[in-house]
Amino acid sequence: MARIFFAVVALTVFPLVSRADETVIRLNVQPMAAPKPALRYLLLPELKEMSPGNPIPNYLKCFMDQDFSAEQEILNKSALRQADQAARLDKPDWQILLKLRTDGIGLLLPDLQKMRMLAAELKGRFHEEVTQGRFDDALRTAKTMFAMSRHMGEHPTLVGDLVAIAMATITIGPLEEMLEQPGCPNLYWALTNLPDPLISVSKGMEGERMLIRSEFRELDDRKPMTPGQIKKLIFHIYALSRGDGKFDESVNGVRAWIDARTKDEKLVEAARRRLVEHGIPEERVSRFSADQVILLDGYREYEVRRDEEMKLTNLSTWQVEALVRQAKPVKEPSLFDNVLPALRIVRRAQGRLEQRIALLRHVEALRLYAAEHDGKLPEKLSDIDVPLPIDPFTGKPFLYKVEDETAHLRGTPPRGEKNPSYNIHYEITIRK
Repeated sequence: MARIFFAVVALTVFPLVSRADETVIRLNVQPMAAPKPALRYLLLPELKEMSPGNPIPNYLKCFMDQDFSAEQEILNKSALRQADQAARLDKPDWQILLKLRTDGIGLLLPDLQKMRMLAAELKGRFHEEVTQGRFDDALRTAKTMFAMSRHMGEHPTLVGDLVAIAMATITIGPLEEMLEQPGCPNLYWALTNLPDPLISVSKGMEGERMLIRSEFRELDDRKPMTPGQIKKLIFHIYALSRGDGKFDESVNGVRAWIDARTKDEKLVEAARRRLVEHGIPEERVSRFSADQVILLDGYREYEVRRDEEMKLTNLSTWQVEALVRQAKPVKEPSLFDNVLPALRIVRRAQGRLEQRIALLRHVEALRLYAAEHDGKLPEKLSDIDVPLPIDPFTGKPFLYKVEDETAHLRGTPPRGEKNPSYNIHYEITIRK
């Protein structure tokens, strides 16, 4: 089973143009000063709006007693009001830790699709409220969607983190539409007061460590394993790696990989020494078969490679990108490489969301500047008085220039990234 997860993020900004190498978002906006008080508008529920309780089962209640048509599942208004209430509960708990320990990669996650469906329905309501100029209602929906995405970020899996990031990202489209509406309040301080990062991936990282360990609980470092136990474990490794091309697509391929190493006495002895250095008593290791030694050493190496990326979790996105580029390529594949978590995919998705929010802060800063300078755009970003965030992928200011009364604001994609959704180009004009 491949350990790469995919989250589909649909951008429905209008007008939006996807070119071969970039995504262009054109915004025609009105100059607007900051609201007074400055935090009159926010994008997450305030404490005064919150109630005690677990929002997760309350989100899932949105799907009870629904009459779904054969062609399309559409949640009614009552269900979406239920989502608003759930988003304002304070103790998210997915209640799957015990199953994470026992089910491993085979853990079923049907609730994630329901959460994505709920986010899509809320996005539709958000768009409707924006087009009708109902800004207070629209901002209430934005709060609900961003709060939902943060609750999703408490899911103890990386796939849960990707869904959380996708849910937050689809909130950006209607928010951009809202900025173009006449009379839209300036949201610079609302965006600035969002948590950074909006979606934490720490819980997913921790869950991943537990999830993978449960897959190899039969790999014993306390006592010698029997030939039957070794055979069963080899078949399980084959089942996990099937179709990834590392072996010859048969359980015999896994067996051959192990045999090639156990025939080399020096290699086995070196593996025994590493296990002792890792903390297993030498007397115990001496009783392990060569097969068990190679398997345990392979899993130890997996943990080393896993943590080389996991240790970067709480660094800034641009720091992670720089360190990953500096990492030396792995010399030799391992039996356990196929279960290495897709950390780079998750961190890049997280960085892309951070970048979109930071770019929107720039758009609102431009509206602030225009409100104070007779509708004019600044010649350079340093002319703007309010603090501006850096590009998460570079650690440097965003690219900016003005041409023919249009501001061109660009984020830099990660090095080597060809997906145009990572190469955002805003074309901003100020409505006269």
